[in-house]
Amino acid sequence: MQCDKLKSFLPDLVFDPACVPSSVQNHINACASCRKEVAELQATMRLLDEWKVPEPSHYFDVRLAGRLREEKRFEPAGFFERMRMRLLYGSNMQLRPALAATLALAIIVGGGSYAGFISMNRTMQQRPQMTSAAVHDLQILDANDQTIQQLNAFDDDSDSNGTAGVAVTSN
Repeated sequence: MQCDKLKSFLPDLVFDPACVPSSVQNHINACASCRKEVAELQATMRLLDEWKVPEPSHYFDVRLAGRLREEKRFEPAGFFERMRMRLLYGSNMQLRPALAATLALAIIVGGGSYAGFISMNRTMQQRPQMTSAAVHDLQILDANDQTIQQLNAFDDDSDSNGTAGVAVTSN
């Protein structure tokens, strides 16, 4: 067994050695460094078991009440100071949904702006060069002139066939 795999069994070795596999026990018996690590962890746990919580002073409550009265006499801090204190010392649990929503909104706006910029850039590249109004009008007149010439050629062809002289009269 490798020493790295032993790390996952350390809590079981200290608290309940009976549930540890025999391969781990064999490795501890064979490896001096792992045996030393288990012994150090067991010694630390024994020291923690002997530790006693110190009793608070008899005047603890009186001093705490005095400090609270002093703090109440001070002017309330400004908005930015309260925000700074809340971020430094307070629980940020109530700010997390707001921060997540703000971040999501920023990502959506940024992504939408980027997509709009890219599509606008592509549209500008694909659009033909804009011509002035005078050039556009001349192009239309040229197309009309070509159409008139084609119609005249068609009319000349029909006159040669003899169908142009028919007049329609209405009563």
